[in-house]
Amino acid sequence: MAAPAAPEPTPSPWWNCFFLYDSSKVKEEGDPTQAGICYFNPRQTPQDQQELLCGQIAGMVRCVEEISGSPPQLIRLRKLKFAVQVEGSYLWVLGCTSDLPDASCQRLLEQLMGFFRFYHGPVCQAYQERAKEELDQAWERTTEHLQRKTTDLHRIFGSLWALDKTKVDPLLLLKAALILQTCQRTPLVRAGCILYQGRIVSTQLPPNLAAWVLLQETKPDPEGETEEVEEGSPPAPRAEPPLPQGVQISPVYLLEEEAAALRDSPVEWMPRSSNSSAQGGPAGSEDSPARPGSTEDQPVGPALVQMMLYVHRVRGLALSLLAEEHFANARASIEDVYHSTLASLNGLEVHLKETLPKDGPSSTKTSYTFAHYDSVQNILTTNVLPTTSPQDRPFLRAASLVHTTLEQLPSASEMTVRNAATAVYACRNPVQETYFQQGGSPLRHSGVPNPHDSAFGLPAKAKQKLLKHGVNLL
Repeated sequence: MAAPAAPEPTPSPWWNCFFLYDSSKVKEEGDPTQAGICYFNPRQTPQDQQELLCGQIAGMVRCVEEISGSPPQLIRLRKLKFAVQVEGSYLWVLGCTSDLPDASCQRLLEQLMGFFRFYHGPVCQAYQERAKEELDQAWERTTEHLQRKTTDLHRIFGSLWALDKTKVDPLLLLKAALILQTCQRTPLVRAGCILYQGRIVSTQLPPNLAAWVLLQETKPDPEGETEEVEEGSPPAPRAEPPLPQGVQISPVYLLEEEAAALRDSPVEWMPRSSNSSAQGGPAGSEDSPARPGSTEDQPVGPALVQMMLYVHRVRGLALSLLAEEHFANARASIEDVYHSTLASLNGLEVHLKETLPKDGPSSTKTSYTFAHYDSVQNILTTNVLPTTSPQDRPFLRAASLVHTTLEQLPSASEMTVRNAATAVYACRNPVQETYFQQGGSPLRHSGVPNPHDSAFGLPAKAKQKLLKHGVNLL
């Protein structure tokens, strides 16, 4: 099978292609394959190569589904693998290099699907109601975000960017958490997170929702754009009063179970029943059967609930809140959230700017490399820089190999991998995984176990070195 060859080098070597294909547009033998291609990345791929790949993958998926009764989730070639998801007539496909773990490739495709659904609703409805050019621009932002805004380690684990909490005053983290708790006192507000320069400072959101909110960092702010108006002409009328400065509110779409989980999470300061009439009732209520975003009239796809995403940017800081659909028209609630958090957000931004390093999570290379993955919060702590060097490649390869192996061996708790150049120690429990590599080459060996091999001392060194990063392996 021929893979699409881009004229220019792709920004991420792990990324081969991504496409969304609607098979309902290609039913007859004479129907052009191009009619079914909703979006294809890289955009510069020649059309004949797009059609060849889409047609071959779609045909393979249809053949496997007819034989086995279910479509494949992964198609593996010699140098490439394709994660596949079928949603009604729509086929989602992400092509990755073979060295990326299978589970990571599938998670990245699910993340792309989640991004689209979160911001645009059901795919069938979106392509019926919105211009293809507008959706193409949204896809470009999304694919660029996934390629450029994640490191190799983040892709391996499917994890989120977060601040290095060892470099932040704990009182600042507490302040961020209190800001979010203050917002939850406002009627209609469910939960939120605070981001600084695209990294999570504090969050009440489950990892998947936090990942989609992070994409807001790459979206243009229409409130910041200025319109050219002819001199002497009256200003264009606005149906609604303007939002506070730096605030943007846009509709988003959640699965019914995601919305129910946000509504059911306890709020200490406010009984949930006190606002049920204004909120349209608790999860599962029947008082608003025609909710925008619901897919009851759609033939396929998950049932979605429309909510509102409130984003307030203060320079490099962003407060993002998920609220009920009615929040967009609740001016008193919007003003309450804005004024009750403005001073605190300004103060938090100033302190974070003064506290954090100017050049990323770490500006100096230590004598060891580590990665600590919290699988509950989906957060990665590491001293590997966002731009990895050739010296980091052995560690990344080892982490990818071991992470894949641990997923296949759920009873394993420790593992050390070694070659002639380096050794990496890994340990895990039900909620976290840790990887550690000591700098310098381990002792050479002739194939016979050597009790003096430095690889045997990695567990003790990992426990000692990682304590200062807040990682306790004892």
